[in-house]
Amino acid sequence: MHFLQHIPKYFFIILINWTISSFGQDMKAVKSNINTLCSKQFKGRGYTFEGDKKAAQFITQQFKKIGITPFPNQSSYYQPYTLPVNTFPGKFSLSINQKKMELGVDYIPAADAGSGQIKNATPFYIDEQIFHNDDALKDFLKINLKGKVVIYNEKHEQQRFTWNRVILEKMLQADGIVVLYKNKFNHSVGRWQLPKPRFYIKKEHFNEKVHSISFESETEMHEHYTSQNVIGYIKGKENSEKYIIISAHYDHLGSIGKKCIFPGANDNASGVSMMIEIAKYYIKNPPSNSIVFIGFGSEEAGLVGSKYYVEHPFFPLEQIRFVVNLDLFGSGEDGMMAVNGSVFKKEFQLLEKINNENGYLSKVAQRGKAANSDHYFFSESGVPSFFFYLMGSSWTHYHDVYDKPPLPLSGFKGAYKLIIDFTNALQIEDY
Repeated sequence: MHFLQHIPKYFFIILINWTISSFGQDMKAVKSNINTLCSKQFKGRGYTFEGDKKAAQFITQQFKKIGITPFPNQSSYYQPYTLPVNTFPGKFSLSINQKKMELGVDYIPAADAGSGQIKNATPFYIDEQIFHNDDALKDFLKINLKGKVVIYNEKHEQQRFTWNRVILEKMLQADGIVVLYKNKFNHSVGRWQLPKPRFYIKKEHFNEKVHSISFESETEMHEHYTSQNVIGYIKGKENSEKYIIISAHYDHLGSIGKKCIFPGANDNASGVSMMIEIAKYYIKNPPSNSIVFIGFGSEEAGLVGSKYYVEHPFFPLEQIRFVVNLDLFGSGEDGMMAVNGSVFKKEFQLLEKINNENGYLSKVAQRGKAANSDHYFFSESGVPSFFFYLMGSSWTHYHDVYDKPPLPLSGFKGAYKLIIDFTNALQIEDY
């Protein structure tokens, strides 16, 4: 039995708090890392211009600098995998009544957009009756859409996967598709490509006076794009066959052409920076259990990197004590959320107790299961896992071109201390 098991847990919390104050996070380095990951050089950390690979190289350099090694018996920090992905390396333009729209602000291509161009196409507004009236659908299927651009509203876009199959097939006879958004549109990563261009446009640009639409769209589909997880390791000094995983996805949405970049400061340069700071702490304070740090790729493409790791783990999943997944750490004035908090109740009670005793954050809240970040496939495989994110102002610019530095980072210091206290306490069997 480890000697720390004989020490009262309140004394243990005091002990680790003293240790944290001795090795606090470096906020200058945090901001520098966020700025670097969001720089133009990284092109939004997506698949256009291999921004994901540049971000993976950056994390590798940080691991080497800190002293984090590759996992034993691995030749590098990388765990490669492939995925299909639609990219946007070429020219993009869109004009309404010969007035040029601003890419990323007035419009964006849909993630599944194909290539194409047209001048002065006629707008064709979809009658919403086609989605629930058979006679209206029959009339729609008779219309010649050549030389036209099909237009419909965002509420129908949200229901697209429930449509009658023939609706989309008919729309693709047009030269392009436009979806009008009254609310903010969010970019995403496409895993397939339609044969025609498709755009999201702000509804304010459309009225009865619109008579022509012109556009150019150059996309490129990669059926087997190679990306990678970045994996580092610190051996546990007491129980090296028991593991804690600290993870953060480094990918974001990439760019549309060379100039329209989605920087992804909150999502998730902030989480990567938190992971790096925690890695620095554990190099200076060797853990009892082994700790594996994973920068997951392709989270934005559907949790691809973490799913691949769970299916191809470096050690048995049964040896994982806990997964702490870090995503969206740019603010924090409203506290921190623990996804899976209501699932792993004992661990959430521990987290909440530590925060209440130390006042690190205004609150810690809990949610149930959700497939919204890289914890998901671990917990679905029986591995205890939390997804932590900070709540506050940085969520305003989610999946758009405005998610960029500087971030408020209002809860970053408190979250850092709370997460380290929590992961330290997990390594004590009778916490």
